[in-house]
Amino acid sequence: MTTLSKSLMALGLAALMTAPASAQQRGGGGMGRGMGVAMLLSNASVQEELKLDDSQKSKLGDIAEKAREKYRSGTEGLEGQERMAKMRELSKEVDGHAIKAAAEVLKPEQVARLHEIRYQVAGPAAFETEDLQKKLSITSEQKSAIDSIVSTSNTEMRELFQAGGGGGDREAMMAKMRDHRKATVAKIEAKLTADQKAEYAKLLGSPFEIKMEGRGPGR
Repeated sequence: MTTLSKSLMALGLAALMTAPASAQQRGGGGMGRGMGVAMLLSNASVQEELKLDDSQKSKLGDIAEKAREKYRSGTEGLEGQERMAKMRELSKEVDGHAIKAAAEVLKPEQVARLHEIRYQVAGPAAFETEDLQKKLSITSEQKSAIDSIVSTSNTEMRELFQAGGGGGDREAMMAKMRDHRKATVAKIEAKLTADQKAEYAKLLGSPFEIKMEGRGPGR
């Protein structure tokens, strides 16, 4: 695995712990915001769920390659936490371009399902995106509370990740991270109104469990 691949995996794992994903909450798995839209579209299990044809896969592959190049050029020469921080910074821009480009390739129902999967995989981090905040009519007070929850969760997740990064029991570490994600999601949902919770559940769609055998941007 390349250095960039390892960094993306670390970012994904950190995000997974960093924020309990709705995917975990609803029985799915996922990486968190570190796994961007282009990376999702490159994942075999996501492609299967979206029922992509060969032409769509080819076009989406080009979108993913552009995302990979953006990550490569944007993080060149960076290592460790600095590299991960830059990836987070780039994710909004890269995701924005990928979503627009994908919408020109996918059918409306495929775009809708992609967003459901995206929210599930992102988990708590999804609440930091402008589109979800608008769809749920998140107030300034709620946003501040959610930001605080996610920030604390990120710190705790990094500690869990670092504690398990020395060749220990990987499965045990992942289980702790999943539990942490669930707890974080519960804390965020406690800040939502009943109507917001109901709308959020609708936006998640049916549970989806992502499989990580596929390739994505930066690998």
